[in-house]
Amino acid sequence: MTHLLPIIEELADATDHATRARWLLETPLAVLIRDQVTVARLLSAAAFHEGLAYLAAEISALSATRGPDGLAAFSVRMTREHARIGIQIIARGGAEEGK
Repeated sequence: MTHLLPIIEELADATDHATRARWLLETPLAVLIRDQVTVARLLSAAAFHEGLAYLAAEISALSATRGPDGLAAFSVRMTREHARIGIQIIARGGAEEGK
């Protein structure tokens, strides 16, 4: 038995980057922000650098000061979307990092 929550165990048990990417896209953002240290540790151990960049972009966007329109700065939103697109490609099996 592990000390990880079941949703985090799914990431720990992932065997490839495509599975990790799908997990990142499907996991509630509240889990990513709450367990960001554990998630980052697992992504780092798997050498999933694109996943680490995506996690950092999500955390940054979720933590950013918002303007009067309720949105984070344009640069924060674009960084998040760029990282998300990369993760979506990996999740579909269309690209593996470093190839």
